[in-house]
Amino acid sequence: MTVRMEPIIEDRVIDPGSLRAAQRLGLHPIVAQVLAHRAAAVGVEPDWLLDFSLHSLDPPEGLPDIDRAADRVVQAILGGEVIALATDADSDGVNAHAVLTRGLAEHLGHPRERIQHYIGLKLSEGYGLSDSVCDRILAAHPRPALVITADIGSSDGPRIERLAAAGIDTVVTDHHGIPATGGPVAALAFVNPQRPGAGYPDPLIAGVMVAWLLLWAVRRRLIDGGHRTAGIPSLGALFGWVATGTVADVVSLARSRNNRIVVRAGIERIEAADYPCWRALRGYLGDPAKPLTSQDLAFGIGPRLNAAGRLHDAMAGVRFLLADSEEEALTGAALLDETNIARRAIEKSLTEEAMRLARPHVAAGAAALAVPLVEGHAGVHGIVASRLMQSFARPAACFSPHPESPGLLTGSCRSVDGVPMLEVLQHIDEANPGLLLKYGGHAGAAGLTLEQGRFPEFEAAFEQEAAQRLQGALLRPRIRVDGDVASGDLALELVHALEDIGPYGREFPEAILRGAFTVRRTREVGKAGGHWRLTLDPGGQSVDGIWFNAGSSCPVTAGETAVLLFTPEANWWQGRPRLQLRIHARER
Repeated sequence: MTVRMEPIIEDRVIDPGSLRAAQRLGLHPIVAQVLAHRAAAVGVEPDWLLDFSLHSLDPPEGLPDIDRAADRVVQAILGGEVIALATDADSDGVNAHAVLTRGLAEHLGHPRERIQHYIGLKLSEGYGLSDSVCDRILAAHPRPALVITADIGSSDGPRIERLAAAGIDTVVTDHHGIPATGGPVAALAFVNPQRPGAGYPDPLIAGVMVAWLLLWAVRRRLIDGGHRTAGIPSLGALFGWVATGTVADVVSLARSRNNRIVVRAGIERIEAADYPCWRALRGYLGDPAKPLTSQDLAFGIGPRLNAAGRLHDAMAGVRFLLADSEEEALTGAALLDETNIARRAIEKSLTEEAMRLARPHVAAGAAALAVPLVEGHAGVHGIVASRLMQSFARPAACFSPHPESPGLLTGSCRSVDGVPMLEVLQHIDEANPGLLLKYGGHAGAAGLTLEQGRFPEFEAAFEQEAAQRLQGALLRPRIRVDGDVASGDLALELVHALEDIGPYGREFPEAILRGAFTVRRTREVGKAGGHWRLTLDPGGQSVDGIWFNAGSSCPVTAGETAVLLFTPEANWWQGRPRLQLRIHARER
């Protein structure tokens, strides 16, 4: 069954006040319009989005329990205690693991041999601070006196109670939503900007940023207490990892100025290549002369780090990020790349199956998609859910059999604007006690576990929740156009001017522009085809175009004039950039 989802094309509404404010910044007229649209959409001033000063970062004060957490870490450092780090297996958690390790050892003077490392094996131990991970911590010799989590812990109260009963303190740093039943009451400190009543002004930071802020508070205490001199290396050296985890976790790059600042600063640190991991990765990120952008973090670095945790052991990513030699880093980068290639093959097969199962439900008007993949892979069902959500513009959940517990399903959910996923799962849990054996996440993404026999019950509840929240909405992908471009504006200067207002990401999308072109040539490219290279003439000049996933037949033909929606970019080759238009759609 084929379900054709033609995108809804709509022009962004211009806010006159925001546009005037952006124009006063002396930007290229098109860039001013793009910035004005982004600022108006999230209710901030355009110049606020362009403040990349490190002095504008919000300090850790106001984070719940930050004083208690920092004091306990200082105590562990001064006492030479064994500290265990427990983080998530995704890119946010892996980068947070590297940040905490390097921060404690290289910046705050804690011996590396007194730091232990724990990340759950996704396929056998699940996500979060699972009982299996907890067992490993309790069996460790020597047993740690302190556990610091990053990007996990908010939903792991029972396991933290086990640690507390064994005399182990836990400092939770996390950014996920708080369960309806409350957070981990047995934790010595629960540092999460999402906690009700939190005084920290930015609840949208990633888990890696919360971990970095803890280090900031610890560093200041060590200096103020005279235990370390003011010569402690700046924690800004860690921004490469903070940026990578932030972008990969798809947090807001518009409503959070902290996220924008650390991503911009982190890209600079990665380009500086102070650490072997960044030098080893550079060969996988395109032409060496090309300036890096947030897209390189999102699609070049993040997936390679994620792949290790999805298919095997996320500690492979941590070891790569902490590599001390060029040889170790190059070997690690090659391993991550091979794992990512394998992940893509599994993802492609499962996405095709999920699409086949989802299409009848889309055709029937379903508001949400819940797909059980009999031969699924718990490591990639989150990506598959994202593909469904993007293709069909509605919340999606993909499930796979639990690899270690017959009769159970593990699932990942991805959501659209207007359907906060964690809140949806909380409502389902309240209305159907016992249905969800475990769940956690945030507005855009969440994970859960349930009994296989109760899948139809979840499917019905998921559909009901989504239908209520999306009532009256047109469930089709949308392309929002920033404005029209004259042929004279199509130049690399426009690309560079657009890059200057980045980073781009969630809630700060890349510009999509409109222009009329005469199509001179079309050529299918790619190993499997379906991508098309175009030669376009906007009026007296030749411009390259690339149209990914356009299908086996090119949507335009040579000789015709077409109105195209595109993002201008620089295509780098042998150290030189060339203007290229990445085509999104044809306007009829």
